[in-house]
Amino acid sequence: MSLGYGGTARLVLSDGESAVYAYGCANLNRVDNDPCEDGEIYIELRPIASAYDPKGTKRYPDGVPIKSAENVDYEKMLAEGSLKVTNCSNASDIGSGGVDVQVWPLVLKIALRIQLDGAFPAEVWYFK
Repeated sequence: MSLGYGGTARLVLSDGESAVYAYGCANLNRVDNDPCEDGEIYIELRPIASAYDPKGTKRYPDGVPIKSAENVDYEKMLAEGSLKVTNCSNASDIGSGGVDVQVWPLVLKIALRIQLDGAFPAEVWYFK
């Protein structure tokens, strides 16, 4: 059974060191649900990629597989400006720091792909 909300982010612009994503979120539990990609995520590669320290083992000499980005301080990134979010018009809840709570799963997925692939993903999405 789903909770009825999700989001998608699409890469719009990248120079290899930073990227801009257009994002939108949907909440099927709201009557006025109008998902459109009018939000924006600005994210820099270096703070996320440099935070990853692969742990090699006998079974995984190149590093233990990860399922979430490791050692990333998102609050520090927000404070320094290496992560900026312009909330979409369909934001259902604004959390601490004035950031849409539905954007965080998208940011976490982008960060994971950066640590695994060393590059920005073209698109990320989730639905719960």
